[in-house]
Amino acid sequence: MKIAALTFGCKTNQYETTCILNEFLQNGWEQTDFSKEANVYLINTCTVTNRSDYKSRYAIRNALQQRKKYQYCVVIVTGCYSQLNYQDIVQLGPVDYIIDNNHKNMVFQIFQSMFEPDFADISTETIFAEQTTANMIKRSRAVIKIQDGCNYSCAYCAVTLARGPSRSRERQNILDQVKSLADNGYQEFVLAGVNLGLYGQEKEDHYHLPELLADLENIPGVQKLRLSSLEPQLFTEDLINYFRNSDKICHHFHIPLQSGSDELLKKMGRNYSRSEFRILFNSLLEIFPDAAIGIDVITGLPGESEELFLKTKELLEKLPFAYFHVFPYSRRPGTRAFSMPNQVHGEIIHQRVVELTGLSVAKQTAYRQMLINKKVTLTAVLENHSGTNLTGLSDHYIRIHCRDHSFHQGKMIKGMPLMLWGNDLLIEVIS
Repeated sequence: MKIAALTFGCKTNQYETTCILNEFLQNGWEQTDFSKEANVYLINTCTVTNRSDYKSRYAIRNALQQRKKYQYCVVIVTGCYSQLNYQDIVQLGPVDYIIDNNHKNMVFQIFQSMFEPDFADISTETIFAEQTTANMIKRSRAVIKIQDGCNYSCAYCAVTLARGPSRSRERQNILDQVKSLADNGYQEFVLAGVNLGLYGQEKEDHYHLPELLADLENIPGVQKLRLSSLEPQLFTEDLINYFRNSDKICHHFHIPLQSGSDELLKKMGRNYSRSEFRILFNSLLEIFPDAAIGIDVITGLPGESEELFLKTKELLEKLPFAYFHVFPYSRRPGTRAFSMPNQVHGEIIHQRVVELTGLSVAKQTAYRQMLINKKVTLTAVLENHSGTNLTGLSDHYIRIHCRDHSFHQGKMIKGMPLMLWGNDLLIEVIS
């Protein structure tokens, strides 16, 4: 029996799909490519942008084509697009199971029993849906989902609608899983969540992200910890103090800035100002002068005049970012921004995306050159071969290439950057 899976979007989705796949694999199934014949086609969808909606629908249509060809196969759809667009998926064709976001942990049981639970209203969920695995399926780094949902209501964002309120995973379940993965040889752990910084804040035990990170550091075998993404206002004083005392946190921070205009930040419901962001940025560089600080930025938000766009661009030019992820604003039905006045024309949005993307490329090159010039030691878990080199994603979020073939996949190495290698860095291994 064979299962094929496609995942769109965030690391949280990736983790959930890995857990689902491992349940099938542990019961004797074999994983195959989505373009090949399978008994089950699983699609974990995303709805961050119109583009991700399109990709999700396209994948579902492809799976339904396979279903026509191989009449015995089953199509399972879950994820954020399906959470918000149940009837649209029904209209695409005979999908066997459409599973809401808080029942992803039951996909294998639903398939086995052929009983589909009622499609839940995610806005009422209060319990974290537990999923665990001790194997990351051909990955050298372990992604751990510790949180789901979001309590914010940013005007442009549909993810809150699709994920519901913030729910945190029980601490012991996280610690037990990390210990199990460390015992299986994993050394780097990436903590993921829909709004990671909210971990534990709906509970009354005062056990939040800094306390969890400190406990994870003490687990034997844990060498590196990485935060997938963290909102600017959730870099608390306790978390900053943890960074000061940690020798295991990766020098990489991904922060959704979204705009450098105070007017747009306020209009979109973002709970910080550009000056507060600059203070945070400088605080991180004070602790980690070589840190890779990357951001998400959206251009074309409703009301983004040329003047406001230039305020964002000015901020991006002045701060030594390692990279930007640039997104064109995408109108999401059900969000406040969808019906706001002064929507920006698509051609203008495209021009601004091109402009900021070019700036990001220049920032990336400058950051890599800084690492070379300052001879910053990079640590990475080796993943696979690229041509004649072994590669890995470093603790500074730069892919490194290693010519020393005495090492193997899964080995954590330290190296000195020698030169640019395309968009990556060639290193000399020092330990």
